[in-house]
Amino acid sequence: MRVTFLGKGGSGKTTMATSFIKYLNKSNKKVLAIDADINVHLADALNMDTKFLGDSFEEISNYFEHKRILQGKAIIGSTPPCYDSKFIKPTFDDVFFKCLATFKENIAMLTIGSYTDKKVGFACYHSKLGNAVLIYNRLLDDKHLFVVTDATAGIDSVGTSMFCVSDVNIFVVEPTKKSVEVYKDFKKVIKDFKIKTMVIANKIVDEDDINFIKSEIDEKDILGFVKESKLLKRYEQGDVSNLDTFVDENEEINKKLLDLLENTDKDWDNYYSMIKKIYVNDAKDWYSQYYGQDLPSFLDSNFSYKEIIKKWSFLPKQLCKWICC
Repeated sequence: MRVTFLGKGGSGKTTMATSFIKYLNKSNKKVLAIDADINVHLADALNMDTKFLGDSFEEISNYFEHKRILQGKAIIGSTPPCYDSKFIKPTFDDVFFKCLATFKENIAMLTIGSYTDKKVGFACYHSKLGNAVLIYNRLLDDKHLFVVTDATAGIDSVGTSMFCVSDVNIFVVEPTKKSVEVYKDFKKVIKDFKIKTMVIANKIVDEDDINFIKSEIDEKDILGFVKESKLLKRYEQGDVSNLDTFVDENEEINKKLLDLLENTDKDWDNYYSMIKKIYVNDAKDWYSQYYGQDLPSFLDSNFSYKEIIKKWSFLPKQLCKWICC
């Protein structure tokens, strides 16, 4: 099951994502943590190593879509899979994870990365997220693997299909007008998509803050409230033990989120419908003209994730030397 943490910059989405990952790890749940934020703080918060994937689109797309590429078909970040695609098993023994993830206890980490010196000034961060979207769309996660994503700040995720990669979105909101407006803008943009989006209200000081959030956001969409904590300030000052204490203090809301995920049905048909719609829009807007190809014609009209999950035989395969090194 998948959950993505979103929110205005500084709202605490990385902290909430880290807290939930640590809670899952402590509960002996298997976690795939994905840092898709330009600021790349998740690995540091989890005290894990990183392997940046953002500049490896050619190699990663060739791994997943080698047959289509050999046929001369252009692959973009939002390209949906087909029956000829390679897929990722929901086990850390999968060759993709073994080559490109870092590991600690029950956690595997994939890090998209930030700008490199060569990219500053002319490259859009959305181009890096193409790798992430290719991965999500070929990851056959199940109820035994929790995929937790720290997304880009604000509503920047709607510039790609990152906003719909998870079964549940958690929007982290501060008790301020600006933070609430970012959430409302996000909801407006995704209104035509069937995505479960809940709110965690963070940095709550008093009852007035709670009442403000309730006056702006429907209570049925609020998962819970997290108090302003000095523990996080101590953590930022270098005392890492305070982060674990923060996780313990917020066990109740992490449990509510776990319960929400475990009681959310995986809807692969809706997921494929969403990513196909985004791909067709991307192709019509620009990519078909750029590549001189009718990209929507590459879609496999008979494709079904359910059939892949049911019938796919996973043969051990190696990535190219560049990725495995």
